[in-house]
Amino acid sequence: MKPELSVLIVNYNTWRDCAHAVQSLRRNPPRRRDGSAMPFEVLVVDNKSPRRSQEEIELVQHALADVARDQGDPQSGQLILHDDNAGYSKGVNLCYRRSRGQWILVSNPDLLFPVGCIDNLLRYMETHPECGCAVPKGFWDEELKGKLPPNTLPTMFDLLVGSVAEFCRPLRRAYGKRLVRSWLRIWQADEPVVLRMMSGCLFLVDRDYFASIGLMDERYPLYYEDADLSRMIAKSGKQLVQVPNAHLVHFVNRSGQTDFTTMMTRHDISRDLYFHKWYGSLGRWVHAKINTLLRSPAGQKRVRIPPDSPFVDLGASAEPPRLQFRACEKYLLLVSLDSRFHLSGGLIGSGDHWTPSAAVYANFSPTLYWCRVYDISGGRLEQLGTWRYECRRGCEPSPVPSAVAKTAATT
Repeated sequence: MKPELSVLIVNYNTWRDCAHAVQSLRRNPPRRRDGSAMPFEVLVVDNKSPRRSQEEIELVQHALADVARDQGDPQSGQLILHDDNAGYSKGVNLCYRRSRGQWILVSNPDLLFPVGCIDNLLRYMETHPECGCAVPKGFWDEELKGKLPPNTLPTMFDLLVGSVAEFCRPLRRAYGKRLVRSWLRIWQADEPVVLRMMSGCLFLVDRDYFASIGLMDERYPLYYEDADLSRMIAKSGKQLVQVPNAHLVHFVNRSGQTDFTTMMTRHDISRDLYFHKWYGSLGRWVHAKINTLLRSPAGQKRVRIPPDSPFVDLGASAEPPRLQFRACEKYLLLVSLDSRFHLSGGLIGSGDHWTPSAAVYANFSPTLYWCRVYDISGGRLEQLGTWRYECRRGCEPSPVPSAVAKTAATT
C-alpha cells in the first residue's frame, strides 16, 4: 500500500539517536482520522558523517528494516548514504524527491515521538486549510517538563538591537526580557498559536504545498534554512501554527556538538545569505559591518561581557545543581549555554528551590550552563538570581564547552 505519510530524517554523526527516533515512531505510528493505521515510510539521509562505522550504520538499517516489515513494503524504510555533507536543506530535498507520501514530516534524528505527536499535527492540518505548516510543542526531556526555546525570526531590528546590546548592558537586559515575555506566551499557550518562525527539528507540510513554495533553499549549508522557510510560508499567505497537544522530545543539536568548528563556519555563511536574500545588498552590508566591528580588537575592548548581573558560581560537579531562591507562587527557570540568555530552555514551577529530576538531568551534557530564575506570579517578571554550573556528568567532554568557557572566563 502506498504510504500516506513520509518521514524525512537528515543524519550527521547521530546514528544511535536516529535509530531510537525511528523505533519511537514505530511505537507511536500515525493514524488516520477514523483511528485506522496510516501507511507511512521513513527515509534517512546521512550527510557523509565522519563517524560512519558499519556497526552504527546497521543500527539505523535494522530500525528501517523493522519499519519496512511493519508496513509490508520494502521501500518504506530507506537509508541514503550521501557522498557529500551537503547541508540540512539538501538532505531534506533529496529525501523528498524519493518519497511517496502526501504528507511530509521533516525530522531531526535526535528526538522521540510521544503518543499523539504526529496524529495531532495531522488532525490540525486536515481541518485548517489556512495552515501551511504545523509544528509541535518541544520539550527536552521525556517527562515533558523542560520546554525548548521558541525560535525568534531574524530581522534587521533584532540584528541591530542585539549587536548594539553587546556594548550596552541595560539594552541587553531589556532585550532579554522582551524575549522572555515572547517565550512565555508560547510556552503557556493552551490553544494553537500562529508563529513567525518554526524550529526546523520537526514540521508537517502537505506535499504539493511544500513543492509550491520551492522546498528548502539548498544554498544554506546549515542553520537559517528554517527561518527562510518560515518567511516563505508567510509570503505564500499561509499560517505557521504550533499545535499545543502535539508534544515532541528533542535532545537538541547533538549533530552540531560533534563538529563545533564546522557548525559555526556554516552558521556564519548561512547568516550572511539570509540577510542578503531577505534584505538585499543593504542587509548583507549591515551584517558584514556588524561582524567586522564585533570581531575587531577595538570592538572586543568595548564589548560588555555577560553576565549582566551578579551570579552564584556552583562550580563543576557530576551531581545535579541546586538553585535556592525566594519562595514563589510561580517561577520561570531559564537554562542556557549562553550567558546572555538569548536562547534558553524553560521550566515553570513553584517553591523556593529547583534541582533537576533524574529524567531532566539525564539530558545535561558535560558543558557549562547558565541558569536564571524569574518570579512570574501574577503576571510579573522579576529576576531572582543567576547561577553558573559546569556539568561533569559522563567522562567525555563536549566540543562546545571550550568556546562557552572562554566567554565565561573573561567575565
